[in-house]
Amino acid sequence: MAQAQDWGMGTVNAPFKTLHNEVYPAIEPTSVQLPQPFVVCIVGASRGIGAGIAYNYAKAGATGLVLASRRTSGLESTAAECKKLNPDLKIEIVSCDISSAESVAALADRTKSAFGGRLDVAAINSGYSGPMAGKLDQTDPATFQNAINVNYVGTFLCAKYLIPQLLATEGGAKAFVVTSSLATLIVRGPFANAQYSVSKAAQLKLLENVHEQYHEQGLNAFAIHPGGVKSEMAEESAPEFVQYLTDHPDLCGACAVWLTKDDQKRWLSGRLVSANWDVDELEALKEEIVKQDLYKLGMTGPW
Repeated sequence: MAQAQDWGMGTVNAPFKTLHNEVYPAIEPTSVQLPQPFVVCIVGASRGIGAGIAYNYAKAGATGLVLASRRTSGLESTAAECKKLNPDLKIEIVSCDISSAESVAALADRTKSAFGGRLDVAAINSGYSGPMAGKLDQTDPATFQNAINVNYVGTFLCAKYLIPQLLATEGGAKAFVVTSSLATLIVRGPFANAQYSVSKAAQLKLLENVHEQYHEQGLNAFAIHPGGVKSEMAEESAPEFVQYLTDHPDLCGACAVWLTKDDQKRWLSGRLVSANWDVDELEALKEEIVKQDLYKLGMTGPW
């Protein structure tokens, strides 16, 4: 089996023996038949990982997609490919600035009106890295602020306006999914960029709060590390590292389908999982993960 890059993050992939770079049989979306109807809103769907999320839900038989991004031109091509994969799919394209409360509220209204209030999955993929600076005093303040606005505040806004629809959907999957990153765990090395790592860590802690506040109402909140994907954002922010980005952009989407296709993955709600990890090995660790409450941000100490 192909091995994923370690990214200089030490033992974050332990104890997984098998790491995947592309979609594999256990998470193949074409083997899934989602409940009908099944509506997914994907924020940040114009390219790369977000488009891959859309493709995988189309393959799995979703009946409705809301594709949102600031760049609607990219959404048109994502929608066209989804229609090829699933001709009966109803698709809404929405321009949305994730850092604007008014824009995200309008997205929620559009989603509600287009599909009669139904929403099974909200997948938040919009992200921002910006040029990587080695140290804080070399970091542009506007770039740092933009990372916070998109990665952290944007996720809050999506949670605020989309979670009520997830909870109100009778018999729905009630899944709030964010594209996270194992970079939340690092403070040194070439990928330890403060604006990205810190804002994504804040996003992950926010997701843990979402889990704690809404899990008893049936909501599942999943954070997925997509692997090292050669995305346009990566090429723009760290062109010197793109040679190491070898994971397929569809891998995250297939993992999202696997997590949300039924209610059997509730035990992973509130946790960060990597799309590179083998899901059979992950499920074999269920008892240990639940007992020790693993794969969440925390503080090390003698306790």
